[in-house]
Amino acid sequence: MHDSPPFKKRNRRYVVGGICACILLAAFAFSYYSIAPGNFPTGEIVSIKKGAYMSEAADTLVAHSIIKSPFIFKAFVMFMSGHRQVQAGDYLFDQPQSAVRVAYRMIHGIQGLPKIKVTVFEGMTVKDIGALLLKNIPAFDVQTFVAAAKPYEGYLFPDTYFFYQNTTPQEVIDTLRMTFNQKMQTIMLSAQAFGKPMSEIIAMASIIEREAASSTDRRIIAGILWKRIADKMPLQVDPPFYYFLNKDSSQLTVKDLSTDSPYNLYKHIGLPPTPINNPGLDTIIDTITPTATKYWFYLSDKNGVMHYAATYEGHMVNKRKYVE
Repeated sequence: MHDSPPFKKRNRRYVVGGICACILLAAFAFSYYSIAPGNFPTGEIVSIKKGAYMSEAADTLVAHSIIKSPFIFKAFVMFMSGHRQVQAGDYLFDQPQSAVRVAYRMIHGIQGLPKIKVTVFEGMTVKDIGALLLKNIPAFDVQTFVAAAKPYEGYLFPDTYFFYQNTTPQEVIDTLRMTFNQKMQTIMLSAQAFGKPMSEIIAMASIIEREAASSTDRRIIAGILWKRIADKMPLQVDPPFYYFLNKDSSQLTVKDLSTDSPYNLYKHIGLPPTPINNPGLDTIIDTITPTATKYWFYLSDKNGVMHYAATYEGHMVNKRKYVE
C-alpha cells in the first residue's frame, strides 16, 4: 500500500519545518553564546600564557566571564585564522565585547593596553636604557634587563619605541636587537666593503659617538683612530672611562689614567673589549666612511669645537690654547 499524495506533502512539510526550526534554534543559540556575558568584567586584564593551547585560552576566558562558550570562541578562531593558535599576552577588556571580537583580538595579539613611548638616544648604555625604561614604566624589571642586555651592548638600536606597560626585559631586548639587525641590512654592503669585522666597527662607532656631534668631525676622528689602530698606537681616548668609571674627561685624574683595565685605552692598544654604548646609524656610517687627513690628534674645546693637529707638538699647542 502506498501513501497518498496529500500525506506525502504533509510529511515533507513536517521535515522541512523541523529542519527550519533546528536552524533557527542553532542560530539563536549561536547568537546568544556570541554576545558578551551579562557579568562581563569591564576593565579587567586577562593573561594568556605563552604556549597555551586554544582550549586553555578559551577556558581562561570563560573563567573570567569574557565569553560564554568555549566552543563558539574556538569556532570563531578556526574560521578566522584556519588554525588553533592564539597569541599570548595580557589583554585589557575595557568594555563588553562579542566572542567574535575577542577571538579576532586573540588571533592578532591586540592586547588593548596603552603603549608607552620610549626614545632610546644614540650613545646610551644598557644601564642608561634600563633607567629610561624604569622612568617610563615604573613596574619594569630593570635589574633583569641590565643583566640580560649587557652582552648586547652596542647592538641595541637607538630609536623611538612603543612598549606595553607590562613589557618584559626580553621583549625589549628582542625589539631593540631586531631593529639593529634591520638597520644594519641597509648598510651591510658598505660595512663589508670597509673590510673590518662588525664587532670592531661597532666598538669604534661607540667611541666616536661620544667624541663628536657632527658628521664631519666624526669622519675625521674615525680616520685618525683607524690610523692609530693600523699603526699599533694606543687610541688614548676618554669615552671608555665613562663606561667603566662613570667619569667624563673633565673628571679624570692621573690615577684614573693609570687604571689597569682593558677599557683604559691609554694603557692598552686596540679597541675596548666591548662597545661602550649603543651608537646610532649615522655614527656607524661615519665610522666606515672615514675622512683621510694629515691629522693624528684632536681635542674638543669648552664650546664643543674640535681642533686637530698633525703632530704631538701641535696637539699640545691646541691643548694650552683651547683647554687649559
